Amino acid sequence: MEDANVVAKCDFTNLPDLSKATPEPVEMSGEYWTPEEVGESRRMFFFALNVENVVDMESGETRELPVVQFVEQDAKGDVHSVRNGSRRLVGIFESFASSIKQGDAFEVTYLGKKKNKNNSYKSDNWSVKRLSI
Repeated sequence: MEDANVVAKCDFTNLPDLSKATPEPVEMSGEYWTPEEVGESRRMFFFALNVENVVDMESGETRELPVVQFVEQDAKGDVHSVRNGSRRLVGIFESFASSIKQGDAFEVTYLGKKKNKNNSYKSDNWSVKRLSI
């Protein structure tokens, strides 16, 4: 069994010239979208469902946070990455994972906080609509 902390070995003796390399158009981490107003909406392309390691503010421990990642194009045509870890938003994309593929377009609208049925907390509520192109 391999140790998970061991880094894979790479042969650094014959490396390609990175001055000729082309960066991908979308950065890896991108913006974490936290809507501020009810009705805030974005039109984005689905990229992936991923898991990020985040520090829990209450316990200080690292935990896994499922996130949905999108690609958004601005008015100039530049693209950037947008991600969100709202349990309800991630859950929508998990529920429809078999019918969603990378590049599908969506309008995602923040509907505000909604009281949870099983506890006293409130969670973000979302409207997610497919966009026909």
